[in-house]
Amino acid sequence: MPHTVTARRRRFCATFPPLVGLALSAGEAEAAGENCLVIRARGAREGMVLERAVLDAAPRDTLLTHTPWTAGPQRFEGRPLWRLLPDAALAATVLELEALDSYRMTLPMEDARENGLFLAWRHGGALMPVRDRGPFWLLYPWTERPALDTPLYHRRSTWQLTRLEFA
Repeated sequence: MPHTVTARRRRFCATFPPLVGLALSAGEAEAAGENCLVIRARGAREGMVLERAVLDAAPRDTLLTHTPWTAGPQRFEGRPLWRLLPDAALAATVLELEALDSYRMTLPMEDARENGLFLAWRHGGALMPVRDRGPFWLLYPWTERPALDTPLYHRRSTWQLTRLEFA
């Protein structure tokens, strides 16, 4: 199949049936700016670009948890990360994250598969602005899984997430 926008979208739709129509071309991603999340294999020139507004229009899950940076239990909306990743990513061993401020973190893929890693774009019912850890915040279900409530997992929680690479 030729590498056209249509061909890429067909492959995306086959890989991500629940998210059909969420991928953007590179030009569309630039226009959307900080409200996009790029997901790709390490070293790949192309990847999948998810726009927050389109993700928000699809079904969302809710995570009720406390965080080290907020007071009391908090309500987040988004999706478990493993539901948004391509099959190839789930077979990977590491995730490399990058935030708007160039913060970088590498974490094991098992966090997405087994530890409930959650990609949130709503907090307290509202879309998260950049000044309040948005547009995307990757966090753990610390209330449900107290064993994860440690400095190691706090460091792995990344807000203002813009890029996720898997290897």
